[in-house]
Amino acid sequence: MKDSKNKLLKTAFELFALRGIDGVSTREIVREAGVNIHAISYYFGGKEGLYKAVIDYLFDFMKEESGSFIHLDEYSRALDGAGREEALDLLFKVLGEFTDFGFVPKNKYVALFLTREEFYPSKYGKNFFERLTCPLQEFMMKCISKITGMDISDRKTVLLCYMITAQSLVLGRKKNDLLQTFKMKSLDEETSLFIKQMLCVNVKAILKEYMKE
Repeated sequence: MKDSKNKLLKTAFELFALRGIDGVSTREIVREAGVNIHAISYYFGGKEGLYKAVIDYLFDFMKEESGSFIHLDEYSRALDGAGREEALDLLFKVLGEFTDFGFVPKNKYVALFLTREEFYPSKYGKNFFERLTCPLQEFMMKCISKITGMDISDRKTVLLCYMITAQSLVLGRKKNDLLQTFKMKSLDEETSLFIKQMLCVNVKAILKEYMKE
């Protein structure tokens, strides 16, 4: 029974990522999962309940797999007493871990699901972003504030946070194209290192323009 529930969650997650809640029928989900037609109602009470469970499934998956989220409390404590250089190092650490997570082969549906939730938000997606991405965004804005000297509530700080994060997100979302271009199934260590170095160079250049003496 537990195996059937897990199959439903995994299958629904992939299908919802590709086509959204309205683009997938319950019959298609149970057919792809290879479970009984009544399994969705039994475990989740219907398609909306299944979608809500998929949000929780994604939350737990990202908490377990992404170093940025696993170590966020530790990084936040280190940031409290950090100076400019330490804050920059912590920012790069989080961006590097976030980039690594985006290129793990088994995470290929994560970016699709998150992109769909951003452009076509469901009533359950807001809770996901509040639980997971808001703490990460707050941490990054604190880093940027320490690095630049601007107030954390300054509109420029918020915009810089989005600008910096966008670079890593875009790379993650274009991962399949990049891997196809490189004729790779997954990134090798040299390519991964170059991507993170490139991010660091870009981020340093952006932040340097806004640093207060």
